[in-house]
Amino acid sequence: MTAAVFLASAEAAALKDFSRSQAMEHVRRLAREIGPRVRGTRAEKRASRHVARRLERLGYRVKVQRFGVDDRRSRNVVAWWPGSIANPLVIGGHMDSVADSPGANDNASGVSVVMELARLAAGTPKARFLRFVAFGSEEYGEDGRHHVGSTTYVRRLDRAGVRRTPGMVSVDMIADGRPLFVSTTGMGPRILARVLVRTFRGAGIRAVLDLGCDCSDHGPFERAGIPGAFLWSGNEPDYHSPSDTLRNLEPRDLVRTGRAMAAFLVSLDGDLVRRLRAA
Repeated sequence: MTAAVFLASAEAAALKDFSRSQAMEHVRRLAREIGPRVRGTRAEKRASRHVARRLERLGYRVKVQRFGVDDRRSRNVVAWWPGSIANPLVIGGHMDSVADSPGANDNASGVSVVMELARLAAGTPKARFLRFVAFGSEEYGEDGRHHVGSTTYVRRLDRAGVRRTPGMVSVDMIADGRPLFVSTTGMGPRILARVLVRTFRGAGIRAVLDLGCDCSDHGPFERAGIPGAFLWSGNEPDYHSPSDTLRNLEPRDLVRTGRAMAAFLVSLDGDLVRRLRAA
């Protein structure tokens, strides 16, 4: 075995070492200790601090992107590895929840997967292709306006940034014991969603391609022409409810989605980035 092959194999093994216990630590922090995280509130700010501090400890450069909503201040937490490419692929999930809901599945589950993927990627060559984002104010839902944090993120990209961002994966509501769906709005290029489905199946993880859902933070990216995908498991009885607690969560689904995305990170390279940008 050559040195290059050995290093690639070691990196692949490290990326696949998704930790259920560390992912659940983030879920407990967000859903149990902080609780409902309504946009622009102190609770959402506490969630952003938790995410930012953990990413900084891993060695990422972190920027808190502030914006106004309902006469309040909300925020996105944006993290990238030093020396990463300009306009890397975005992996994100929203931190906020609706009023009175602890938001364990919606969406502490997604944030926990994003955080654990950031831990796995830290210091590896793959990190240079990635940007991790915890979005605020996804749960808007008033007068048809929604996904405020991700909309703000896209609007603050310049033209070159929009053109050269290879894709965005939104991880949202993935731990309710149902099949894993890979969805798109149907408005943007579908190449990323199809790559994810093929990669997941190649890793032995069943995933279903589902088109036409503008119901998470991938939407603003797709509307801007950026390939997007939404990982979720469909609506469930405790959606937007006070009963969306840790009891509503299937920890094995965190691992399922985490391992699926880790397989994708192993496959991510410059060639795939160029294909996505050309879509």
